[in-house]
Amino acid sequence: MAIKGLILAGVLSLFLCVGIGVDVDTVHAQGKSTAERSSTELGTKEFDQDKLPGPLEVGLGIGSIFVMIAVVKYV
Repeated sequence: MAIKGLILAGVLSLFLCVGIGVDVDTVHAQGKSTAERSSTELGTKEFDQDKLPGPLEVGLGIGSIFVMIAVVKYV
């Protein structure tokens, strides 16, 4: 029984490695296209001031970090 499970785990590992190996070329090609962009394209995003969070939303976001710490510590 243990030998059968070991063989099954080996076959599944082999399929996983082959699956990752097949997809690496696609991901590598996408990385090259991103790297070929000029540096002027990457740093020119402008933010719409109407869509930025207000002070109340920022305060709630920062306060939620302290609440999360308290929940993890005491629950």
